[in-house]
Amino acid sequence: MSKNTSTSGVVVGALVGGAVGAITALLFAPKSGQQLRADIGNQLQSIGQCAKELAASVGTHTKEMVTSVSEQAKESAQAAVEGVKADVNSMAPTEEDIKKLGKEMDQMPTNSEVKSKGRTPDPAQ
Repeated sequence: MSKNTSTSGVVVGALVGGAVGAITALLFAPKSGQQLRADIGNQLQSIGQCAKELAASVGTHTKEMVTSVSEQAKESAQAAVEGVKADVNSMAPTEEDIKKLGKEMDQMPTNSEVKSKGRTPDPAQ
């Protein structure tokens, strides 16, 4: 990103420097007023065209960067969703596994049953 910024700065500097140089040269050149005004007008049109091209270039680069960042964000979001899905399904990924876990849980003693046998139940359950 800083490369684009520095390149744009160089281009803008060149445009401004060129404009100042051209106008200075025109003002110090021995020409008639009408010819001088015509030359200044031509130079201003040239500078205007360069500015339009620069603006178009900056717009294109900005659009490309936005598209790239948008695609990267979309890919990251999809990866996060897939990661969450994998975590959710890691315990019982299929319906058959869910039924099997349910049967195993039905056979496990409850905390009350564990206490009645004189043992300490697992606090996490």
